[in-house]
Amino acid sequence: MIRVIAVDLDETLLAPDKSIPEGNKAALQLAQEHGVKIVLATARGWGRTEAFYRELNLDTPVIVSSGSRVVDGRTGQDLWLHRMPMEFSRDVCAFCEEQEIPVRVYVGTEVWHNLDHDPLLNTPVAEDLVKTDMASKLPEAPYQIYTKGESNVARLLERFGGKGDGWILNVTRYADGIPEVMILNPLGTKGEALRTLCEQWGVPREQVMAAGDNFNDLSMIEWAGFGVAMGWAVPEVRERADYVTSKDEVTGVAEAIRYLLEDRKTPSAS
Repeated sequence: MIRVIAVDLDETLLAPDKSIPEGNKAALQLAQEHGVKIVLATARGWGRTEAFYRELNLDTPVIVSSGSRVVDGRTGQDLWLHRMPMEFSRDVCAFCEEQEIPVRVYVGTEVWHNLDHDPLLNTPVAEDLVKTDMASKLPEAPYQIYTKGESNVARLLERFGGKGDGWILNVTRYADGIPEVMILNPLGTKGEALRTLCEQWGVPREQVMAAGDNFNDLSMIEWAGFGVAMGWAVPEVRERADYVTSKDEVTGVAEAIRYLLEDRKTPSAS
């Protein structure tokens, strides 16, 4: 019996053109009709997730920024944040400004930029959105710092290492093969966020499915009673999943849900 399905967005729920395939959408709707709660769990911020949440007509909390932030999707209000230490965050901001490493710094509901180039979207940043001397201007500790690119990621790893007291550098590569890093509180994982939500709902892990394709999905795939890896997922994720979808099927989420509905017990809220 599955009562909660947590699903990653990019390269999992979404097609290469960043749309939701009709097969995936229909399968999620069918699961909802059986009383299953659907939780989006993504590295994206809320601003780049909200449209998909609305398209799916969800009413559940949303796990964003790889688990460092959980949002009430109905209101857009934060349910909780896992912030990094302020002193460390200031050191990162000062280093990136000195080295001219473009970063996105997630502070409360805002996304700050230190340079006039967005490392995620590869586009110019409007002048009024650029925060110079960011280290001294942070009003509170951020919950995520992000950049992308071989040199940018390498310099950050060389300067700060992989983890420390209250922070961790999560490096991953998506379809374009370019490394990107998310600097987070170690508690800011999809698995921890999903565990906390399910604990609040009184749902044991055995009644949870989690689907993803990359390293930041591992924590929830391993925690869930039924972990699903996309057929194109990195090997480490496929090896630790309970079920791996077909490699050439963009509707892998639908395939996994069909497996649960047709080959296992039908999901039910009771």
